[in-house]
Amino acid sequence: MEVLLTVNDLVTQFRVDKRVTISAVNHVSFTLNEGETLAIVGESGSGKSVTALSIMRLVPNPPGHIEHGEIFFRGTDLLKLPPRKMREVRGNSISMIFQEPMTSLNPVFTIGAQITESIRVHNNVTREEAHGRAIELLRQVGIPDPERRMRTYPHQMSGGMRQRVMICMALASNPNLLIADEPTTALDVTIQAQILELIGNIARERKTAVLFITHDLGVVADIAQRAIVMYAGNVVEMGPVRELFSSPLHPYTRGLLQAIPKLATPRGKPLYTIPGIVPDLSRLPEGCAFVTRCPMRMPRCRKEKPQLQTLQDGRQTRCFLSEGGVES
Repeated sequence: MEVLLTVNDLVTQFRVDKRVTISAVNHVSFTLNEGETLAIVGESGSGKSVTALSIMRLVPNPPGHIEHGEIFFRGTDLLKLPPRKMREVRGNSISMIFQEPMTSLNPVFTIGAQITESIRVHNNVTREEAHGRAIELLRQVGIPDPERRMRTYPHQMSGGMRQRVMICMALASNPNLLIADEPTTALDVTIQAQILELIGNIARERKTAVLFITHDLGVVADIAQRAIVMYAGNVVEMGPVRELFSSPLHPYTRGLLQAIPKLATPRGKPLYTIPGIVPDLSRLPEGCAFVTRCPMRMPRCRKEKPQLQTLQDGRQTRCFLSEGGVES
């Protein structure tokens, strides 16, 4: 498969005050092939959403800025494009489904007006053609009676319906890359399954590459071929989903897998949780960022920072337990 997106040594920083700057994304590199679904997994504060916003060049400045790196989309470095050219890419070749549709949709305009505007911004069509295209998109994402829904305001729709509208707007220009930033957050499990199935069908039918961001590793098995696990702004593990589930390399990945609820859990037994919380990025430990929460830590983990290693099978991990690979 041909490589569609290449992120190389990306560093995105935020200024907390005049003296403190934190790296929310810290030397992150990965590739995404055409038609592939790649998941980025991690707890809140791990750098997943900032990575996506960096690709779209939507990091708020101030206080944030992309300090270093390259983001190649079909051979063009997005970080070197002038703002006007980047606007042509954003929403046209690359679209994004944002995390909370209620805050992403304008409450004073109807659903139809917002989808139609999105279509007309990126396509040379008349208002009538855009209206017809909007109805067809609503029908494709499973919204019943789309003609009537065109006259509906966001607050009159359920969370699942609003998320489908966001997917409509993201698909308005047939993008090559769809970034989905936790699109199932706050949805019940039935609607979550429907949204995941919808995104999976879109990826297969349109051969659209998907960068799927989630904190739920259980979702990844159903939708992605490869996964990146992030922690405190760093990639700690990367590889095919099948191998990641069957033989996780990093203790953090193992903890995320153990935290997935299982039907076989005995009644009364508490669910597994990773102890502690993601560290403050302005006060990271001297050694491994995961050291204070890791059940397999060694003395050297408190003093030395592990490097991302590439193992013989091509998988990558940032842990001393997997020494013997080649530093990336």
